[in-house]
Amino acid sequence: MATPSNAASRAIAQRALPSLATSLALSLAFILPVHAQEKSVEKRDAATSRAEVVADLALWRRAGLDRSEPLHSSYSLQSSEYGAAHQEYLRLRASDEFQREVQKALAQR
Repeated sequence: MATPSNAASRAIAQRALPSLATSLALSLAFILPVHAQEKSVEKRDAATSRAEVVADLALWRRAGLDRSEPLHSSYSLQSSEYGAAHQEYLRLRASDEFQREVQKALAQR
């Protein structure tokens, strides 16, 4: 025969179980998409991403942004020299030059 304390414990457990199941389901709903994103990032070709970084740096240098006055001494990105170099970098980055640089970097590996 069930004692009053056992009956109360069962009642609490019966009310808590759906709440626990809901919490678990919500947790999985947030965890699973993150796990899927991690797998897709892992599949990306590391050589290509490295080549893209190398290509981007090459265009940055070609545009002359590496020759700009160091930021720590001027604290200004508004100089006409920097603005012109930055516009040239953006033009190069949006052109076919970027893919050519990527292919060149991949060939050097």
